[in-house]
Amino acid sequence: MPHDHVILNEARELPKFIAEMSPNQIVFPVTRQHFWRLIQAYAKRAKIPARKAHPHALKHSIAMHTIHLAGIENVRQYLGHKSNASTGAYLRVTDDQAADAIRNATDHLNHLK
Repeated sequence: MPHDHVILNEARELPKFIAEMSPNQIVFPVTRQHFWRLIQAYAKRAKIPARKAHPHALKHSIAMHTIHLAGIENVRQYLGHKSNASTGAYLRVTDDQAADAIRNATDHLNHLK
């Protein structure tokens, strides 16, 4: 389902963006190497360990922060995973998070009665 916010629905805006591009316009005017260096620099400023400072970490972060709100199937599709097993790695929760989720679900069910 399309999202009203442009940044969350790039598929709807992409054809418009491409139509407005100049014939030789570069979509992302940055090389892979430059992007890598940017990630390294920002990670260093944020005190993120070097072993975690790589572009793929952005994909992991999006998955970790959205999977509980958007659901595993939606995140699987968004990330381009073939199966839920790949996406399942992002389902880590603490005991407190699990207890809170169950408490909220049972409270919700009790309110329906």
